[in-house]
Amino acid sequence: MPKFDLRGIKVAKYINNNGTVSYTNKQSAGDAMTAVLELRYAEGRLYAESALAEYMRKAVGGTITLGTKYIPDAAQKLMFGSVEKTRNVTYPVGTTEVTEAVTGLQLGANSTGSYVGVAFYAPDMIDGVEKYTAVYVPKALFGPPSENFQTAGDGITFQTPTTTGEFLASDASDKALLESVICDTEAEAKAWIDVVLATS
Repeated sequence: MPKFDLRGIKVAKYINNNGTVSYTNKQSAGDAMTAVLELRYAEGRLYAESALAEYMRKAVGGTITLGTKYIPDAAQKLMFGSVEKTRNVTYPVGTTEVTEAVTGLQLGANSTGSYVGVAFYAPDMIDGVEKYTAVYVPKALFGPPSENFQTAGDGITFQTPTTTGEFLASDASDKALLESVICDTEAEAKAWIDVVLATS
């Protein structure tokens, strides 16, 4: 399926209640740019009579990388454990000075993000018909993105955040790692995301 776009990355706080998984605090992870999922496998090889007699390969988790135009503050608090920090700032305005409270986000050595569910959808073409592939990762943990800054030159180069995390098996009985579905319409794909990230 040749995918040609990416939209609607949502995250929601993962809640495990004795194997019953639900979510809360669903929100946008930012305007979608990229999403890369790479599965990780456990492998086993058994040799007998000087030859490979058995081979087993099972998916056990993976790496998820999300690139967005920016990550909203609420998503940073949820995904990375960032906290608000307010400082009083005094600066000149004309011939007077103004003092105001400026609030930003702080990330510290004790910051711990929450496990989240992740879902997004991607328009694609199937046999000449436009469809929408929706993807759901039940349980993932992200780390804060690296920050890149660059002075302006003759051309403009945008610097955008990319966050990478690990996804692992859900605590539900099916131990799901990844789920996808092909939808006929964008509205159907959005509704499917609302269902898989249903709040408790």
